[in-house]
Amino acid sequence: MALDPLLAFQRQVLDGLLDEDALCVVARGFGLNRILAELARVCATPRALVFLLNASDQDEDDLQHYFMQMRSGETTDEPSTVHIIKNETNATLRARVYRQGGLISVTSRILIVDLLNDVVPSELITGVIVHNASRVTAESIEAFVLRVIRQQNKQAFVKALSDAPETFTQGFAPMDKTLKVLGLRHVQLWPRFHVAVQNDLSRVETPVVELRQPQTRAMIDLQQAVLDCLSAMISELCSTTKLLDTETFNVESSLFRYFDSMVKRRLNPYWHRLSGRARGMVSDLTLLRRVAELITTYDSVSLLEYLDTLLLSAKSAPGALPGPAASWMGTDSANILYSVARARTFVRADEPLPESTQATLRTLGLPDNIVPVLEVPPKLEVLANILDEIGVLNHAAVAKGADAGPVLIMASSARECRMIRSYLSSLHDYVELDIPQQYSNGKHSGRHPKMMVNLLRAFFMWKAQATGIRGSSSQSQRPGSTATGSQNQRPGSITGSQNQMRHAPSAKRRRVRGASVAAGVRGPRAQADVLEQESSDLANTIAANDSTDADSADDADDYLDSDDWTPNAFDEHFGLLPNAETIIVHSYASERNVLTALQPTHIIMFAPDAAFIRKVEMYRAHSDRLQQVYFLVYDNSLEEQRYLSAMRREREAFERLIGDKATLVVPLDERGTMASPGSRLLQTVANRTLRSARNTDAIEPATVIVDVREFRAPLASLLHAAGFRVVPRTLDVGDYVLHDGLVVERKSLPDLIGSLRSGRLFNQAAAMTRHYTSAALLVEFEVNASFSLQTINGLTDTISPSAISSQLSMLTLTFPRLRILWSSSPYETVSIFAELKQGQGEPDAERAVGVGQDDGAVERDSLYNAASVALLQAVPGVTLKNYQILARRFRSMREVCEASRSDLEMVLDAGPAKQVYEFLHQAS
Repeated sequence: MALDPLLAFQRQVLDGLLDEDALCVVARGFGLNRILAELARVCATPRALVFLLNASDQDEDDLQHYFMQMRSGETTDEPSTVHIIKNETNATLRARVYRQGGLISVTSRILIVDLLNDVVPSELITGVIVHNASRVTAESIEAFVLRVIRQQNKQAFVKALSDAPETFTQGFAPMDKTLKVLGLRHVQLWPRFHVAVQNDLSRVETPVVELRQPQTRAMIDLQQAVLDCLSAMISELCSTTKLLDTETFNVESSLFRYFDSMVKRRLNPYWHRLSGRARGMVSDLTLLRRVAELITTYDSVSLLEYLDTLLLSAKSAPGALPGPAASWMGTDSANILYSVARARTFVRADEPLPESTQATLRTLGLPDNIVPVLEVPPKLEVLANILDEIGVLNHAAVAKGADAGPVLIMASSARECRMIRSYLSSLHDYVELDIPQQYSNGKHSGRHPKMMVNLLRAFFMWKAQATGIRGSSSQSQRPGSTATGSQNQRPGSITGSQNQMRHAPSAKRRRVRGASVAAGVRGPRAQADVLEQESSDLANTIAANDSTDADSADDADDYLDSDDWTPNAFDEHFGLLPNAETIIVHSYASERNVLTALQPTHIIMFAPDAAFIRKVEMYRAHSDRLQQVYFLVYDNSLEEQRYLSAMRREREAFERLIGDKATLVVPLDERGTMASPGSRLLQTVANRTLRSARNTDAIEPATVIVDVREFRAPLASLLHAAGFRVVPRTLDVGDYVLHDGLVVERKSLPDLIGSLRSGRLFNQAAAMTRHYTSAALLVEFEVNASFSLQTINGLTDTISPSAISSQLSMLTLTFPRLRILWSSSPYETVSIFAELKQGQGEPDAERAVGVGQDDGAVERDSLYNAASVALLQAVPGVTLKNYQILARRFRSMREVCEASRSDLEMVLDAGPAKQVYEFLHQAS
């Protein structure tokens, strides 16, 4: 199917990018990938070499899909295509692809290594297209790639695209910094209120019916409970850390996913100094936002299952130490959340139900002492009414010979799509129950959709399985416990011990002090115990009724086994539906040109989405097939608040960008090109140090050999910006080789902690000290991070094997020649490397690559036999830190046993060597 032609404003966007190098920021939903495809189509020719950076797998798939549609009907001899280079593409094949030219989508890490190793013919580079430019920072690899390309080929163009205007308004002058990193001077902004956009999209009015569905009382209570939990969590987090302000970090902003990145960005410099409680509260905010989203997107049973999953995950396993419960679970609002979520799903009968009702419940695989409530999402009922209305209109249109296309239903997620399909497929399938008057709610009392009943049965089976294992483990650990204690009880009934647990004597209740959100955390724990007891009781009921509904599960397949099945009956069950009877359910995440492909006449937006609204407007501008759009939203809900806030944030972001563009000042360097942030300072510091060391005005670039795995970190880019010659190689020992006698192993703070705990750092230190005269461990903190390993209160005068300071002390005692360098940021590391290079020669790249390769071969051979390694580690005196040294020196356990004490002392220290020798040679 051919693509729709570009609208007038889209052609203006494309023409603006073709005319000049610029950063183009468009609103979401305006077809950024389509504009990228048209731009890439111009560049996808063997006569040019253009790189596409920062494109995700989905972007690459969309680009190839667009190219396939563009080639339909073309008569050109040069088909447009895009070459994709991944990690599995070897260097020889990459070099051949570079020489062939065209459009190449490549990861930034691979491209920078090939550029520095002269694999890419820099003289043939035509330009670079940077997709998702909002992710580019001064420390990113994309900035490194653009800097190298501009140095090697000053004629190459750079064009950047983004559809995230909000990211260019966070922090101090973010758009200025992005332009400096990209080396661009021009910005093109295309908001929804742009005059050209207004003219194209407002020319034809889109028929929209907005349906504001009121929430149920239970949904309102759930929403208020989540908001109370969020408010309490944010207030305590702000007061505890003293790093967050309540004006920026409030309940409204916490409803968006960007809130997590905002909090982590603000707390990241002090993250390693925060208490475990504060870190847990940050994670709890993400969970609460997820719960707030699920109130409007999940059905009542699925929401209760999700909440019970959180409750069970917070409860420690039998025999284990109690873990820290989520802070919000101790609030009264959390108790309301759980009680309301359960009350809208089922309630327990205080009195025995009628025998007919109990029999029906047992037949359905449900406990016979519960009353199903099964609140159906109100939107589903509205959706059914809308489809009935559309069906009448389509049949009338078909009768008149008019156009009646398919119906497209758009949902927020794949889970919501499955819920809609399941509800529509069993729309008229209900289960009737005889419910006593006291449990009747006045609407659909005792009449429930079969879909909801199936979900409730699956929920009870899941809960019995999830907590039955925990309960059986707990019983097996209690001495004298038996498994037949509840055999005489009615299945599904509540035991007397559970009632006693609910109403404990007041004298035995434990007081809880404090007014924080964690006060009263015993409540959810007790509630988790009740849930566990209920699940163990329900397990017997589910097991007894496990085979009662087996026949009903196969009802859908009865027609396949019918004796009167004939080939002519195929059309009765299979085949193509007419467009007037076709209903397609899609999610916004998987939407890719679905409007053009399906050509729907009716669109139902089951959940609001600003980007898809713009796509509908563009679809309406291209085609007049669209007859009606139904916009569903819960009135006065968090769903509506998120949608309105997202629209407002985008508009405010574009208004600020327009103001920043009017006063934009971009400095140029002496060559007339953009000055990269921090590059002048880095070059000044490095050049001054090297000039004083060599005592000459002529400065030759100093060489640093960098391991290719280190290009994920910003240090290699900053070294290049400071004037160092960066040589990428695959190193077995160390990360940076400054000269033939000095190697540096760089560790970020998380990597340092992980390496110390696993013992990997001891092996790395042993290899560095064995092959180099000078070895250094560089502990590098992140930019703007707190330059402290521990808090003052965390420092003690005792040695603890788990403490970082104690492990570092053991490291320095084990390897006296190892030096530890502390750097506050990668920028400071550049200055440290410049000082370490004073008066030293340049490293030999071939020698650095060969260091440790023989050891690696010996290590692989010795570690191949896992049984021998396990036997070697069991010998007294052999540890995780020295067994590899023995494995390299002795090829088998036989050689270790035959070695003399002097031979062992040459490999190990005197103490471990004595232990090994005496153990192997002592008399039995």
